[in-house]
Amino acid sequence: MFQHPTLLNLAQLVIKHKDRYEAHTKAKTIISNLCQDRDFLHETLKGRLRDPGVLHNATELAIPLLYSGDIIISLNIFSPLKGTTENITHDNIHHHGWRLLTTGVVSGNGYETINFVRGSHRDRTGVRVNLEVEEIYRHVQGDVRFIDSFQPHVVFHNTSTCSTLALWSADRFILTQRIKRRLENFPNFRRVAVNTIHKLGLGSALNLNQVNGTYFRPSNGKIVETQNYHKSFDGYRREILRCWFIFFQQIKFNDPEYWMDVKNIAPPEAIPMIDQLLANEPIRDIGILGHPRRRFSKAEILEAIDYPAAQI
Repeated sequence: MFQHPTLLNLAQLVIKHKDRYEAHTKAKTIISNLCQDRDFLHETLKGRLRDPGVLHNATELAIPLLYSGDIIISLNIFSPLKGTTENITHDNIHHHGWRLLTTGVVSGNGYETINFVRGSHRDRTGVRVNLEVEEIYRHVQGDVRFIDSFQPHVVFHNTSTCSTLALWSADRFILTQRIKRRLENFPNFRRVAVNTIHKLGLGSALNLNQVNGTYFRPSNGKIVETQNYHKSFDGYRREILRCWFIFFQQIKFNDPEYWMDVKNIAPPEAIPMIDQLLANEPIRDIGILGHPRRRFSKAEILEAIDYPAAQI
């Protein structure tokens, strides 16, 4: 995987910092600047998309830029949902386990989101999860946000595509993540080892991030834990590529010489959109179908936690 030197430096800032919270505070300014730096964005994407597998295997709205143990940096695209208006969830309410998240908006007009109080998903009354709202806000350009470890949150579909640059890391030093980082050149072995550890029920003992108990949804007037749910793909390649290319148009990533080379290795669904990109012809922002297990309304969620209408 191509990794831009700026991102490698950002990862090292976090890796070498004993206080991960302080590292994320320092990273805010860097993230803010990178969100506005089109030269950086173009260089990063040029490096990533020269790998034919990136466009051919596009089934997620995220474009990964760097993986290094617990450190993840990616471009995340948030699309409309076909046939609906705003305030339908992109995914279930969820938290990222022991990961911290710092994120800034790169393009578009942002999205509506709810952050819940850290750890409030552990407060249960029978099957009811007693989530507590910390903040309801719109994540917009120029506003870099931080989400704590074990902090549930949810994002809603917008009426038009937007994108973010996101940095994740563990909230503390974790030895197994250093080992994982050293196995970066052996991804298949690392993947098998991690899956085996989880299947043996040793994930918690070895400080791997949890895979269960991270997703929640409204049901019959209350919030409950989503059972037997692991995040499935975001959509079929034709849908995801459309969202990606709308993002490319937003940041004017349209270098003709580069795209003519990529066109030779691109999947067939991408060819018409490469032509539109080069002709500066707007690509229709029609959104994705989404997955039924991800779709809930903002009203359903707020009613399930009995949130006062006057505070919305």
